[in-house]
Amino acid sequence: MSTEINIEFNSEGFHQILMSEGVKNAVTSAAEKIQSEANAGASGSKGFSAKTWVGGYGGGRYVASVTAIDQKASAAESENQVLTKAVHG
Repeated sequence: MSTEINIEFNSEGFHQILMSEGVKNAVTSAAEKIQSEANAGASGSKGFSAKTWVGGYGGGRYVASVTAIDQKASAAESENQVLTKAVHG
């Protein structure tokens, strides 16, 4: 009995999944959760901002980032790693 398996990837199918509303919503939701947790540790600042867009990786896919809005948020990350901790849970 053979145990060899051949898999043929469908690049267009992967691209359709990566560009679906479901993936966009999952990426946005994850970024917003990280933003919320980071903001909780950045009191006295405007906090952090989450942004989702289509990146050019592998033909395009949804990506997100969370960045400091002001210097106080940057300092909260620098001194207490509020964003890093939010990313790592």
